[in-house]
Amino acid sequence: MSHLIYHAYFPENHEFHVSQQEVMNSGIKYSTKSNYKYSNGGRVELEITENLRPSNIPKWIHFKEAIGADIINRFSESFCFPIFTDKIFVFDRDISLSIYDQAFYEDMKEFDEEALNFDTGETMEYWIAQYWKSMIPLKDYLRKRPYPKPEVLIFEPVPKEIISFCVE
Repeated sequence: MSHLIYHAYFPENHEFHVSQQEVMNSGIKYSTKSNYKYSNGGRVELEITENLRPSNIPKWIHFKEAIGADIINRFSESFCFPIFTDKIFVFDRDISLSIYDQAFYEDMKEFDEEALNFDTGETMEYWIAQYWKSMIPLKDYLRKRPYPKPEVLIFEPVPKEIISFCVE
């Protein structure tokens, strides 16, 4: 059974809009503007993430160069493509969101009282260690679905030859 993966297409007036033509001509890279809309807990505090990297994690996993994707189509229009590599991993998005919350708290606690609402009660190191522990290959995730909110990251460019434009 072939499973499709989706990457968002945003309308022209959206800050993360990328034309269909650009994606169909160049593929999807980490620098493709639409990629900035995706969460990526591994790049929030990159130095801590690297310091806590488990020894068995391949060196080609670079969060700065990851591409966000979805396993279900969340948009009326999107780019879609088949699973084309084993370099696709899933992380628990709830943990990723806790990383974002804690980073906001730590950055803003001295300046913004509202930042107190984002204190998770745990350290950034705790959340990033949990993030690494949540990492699972996409194919394994699709069999087990261990958490309800997946954060899908692709660790190589998506070749233009396999991309289609999907309209729901």
